[in-house]
Amino acid sequence: MFRQLFLIITCAVLLTACGGNNTATPAPIAQQSAPTTSAGATNADTTPSEIVSTQSPREYSTEEVQLPQPGTIIPPATQDPDAGKLFDSVALNRSGGITGKELNVEIKNDGTLIRDGATSKATTDQVKQISDALDQIGFFGMQGIFQAPGTSADMYTYRITVQRNGSGKTITAQEGFIPPQLADLIQMLSHLGSTS
Repeated sequence: MFRQLFLIITCAVLLTACGGNNTATPAPIAQQSAPTTSAGATNADTTPSEIVSTQSPREYSTEEVQLPQPGTIIPPATQDPDAGKLFDSVALNRSGGITGKELNVEIKNDGTLIRDGATSKATTDQVKQISDALDQIGFFGMQGIFQAPGTSADMYTYRITVQRNGSGKTITAQEGFIPPQLADLIQMLSHLGSTS
């Protein structure tokens, strides 16, 4: 019925537009009556939806949401199923600082160490120490706010990427927002292959 009604209206508009000065009165349009149901019951499909006033006060949840303090680690909610397994690789990138000189350090689980393009070898104790530090802080499940907008470009920004057992995770942290446990890991990685 709606389709027929639409066609009639469209034809009437077209005839009026094409007719020039001839004024034709369009045929009256039949209106469809609402379907009725037995015993005066209202059909749910044809009743208008309830109108909700937007002027009344709105209700909001009163539950407080606690945001973590910047520089605080939120421990993982669940145990890491791969805890104790050796990482495939750990990469540290440090950018910013007064001189703007980047530092790139990558260590693989076999001890291969690349520091700013120069390759060397780390000891098995160093590899185990880094692996243990990752497990202690729950690196793959940890969360937190470790950076903030509007900080100075003279501050160091650290990006740590860990690959292990087919998964990877990157954490970015800025100077001033690094919790002690993460700072220990960053220091450990920063000194790998250093001559000073």
